[in-house]
Order: sequence, then C-alpha cells, then structure tokens
Amino acid sequence: MFAIFGLGTVGLAVAEGAKAAGATRIIGIDINRKFDRAKDFGVTEFVNPKDHDKPTQQVLVDMTDGGVDYSFECIGNVSIMRAALELSSRTR
Repeated sequence: MFAIFGLGTVGLAVAEGAKAAGATRIIGIDINRKFDRAKDFGVTEFVNPKDHDKPTQQVLVDMTDGGVDYSFECIGNVSIMRAALELSSRTR
C-alpha cells in the first residue's frame, strides 16, 4: 500500500512506478482536484487535506487501519515530509 503526497509530475511518476511494481492500493494526497488525471497513472484513492478537520496522516491511518507500507513526499515541504514519515512509521 502506497501513499503519495503531491500529484504533480514527480508524484504521478511515483504512482506509475508503484503500479508497475504491483501495488494494488495507491492513495494520492493533494490539495488540488487531480484524481481524474492521477487514475491514469495508477492512483486508486484520493485524499484532499482541505476536506478534513484532522491531520492528513490521521485520515490515512484511519483509512488504512494503521498506516501504509510506503509513503512518498513529492512536494518538497518540510511539514509534509514529517507527515509522510509519521504515516509510514505506523505501518505494520
């Protein structure tokens, strides 16, 4: 299970790589509505942080029953890097 923070060019390339590696659940996280385009690259679920009152990593922990196997930060923002790290450190 993958989580990708940021669905720009780099994030979509990560999604395509995850799909090629056999991932069946790829969650894209972005504040812009990019899910329709991201589906073409393998993203299966989408989270917009603006749609939730709690931290994004908590939304994802709840969605995934504990966290993801891999998380990728494709934005270059230190606070988002921390969120991605916290999400992956809760994995099984």
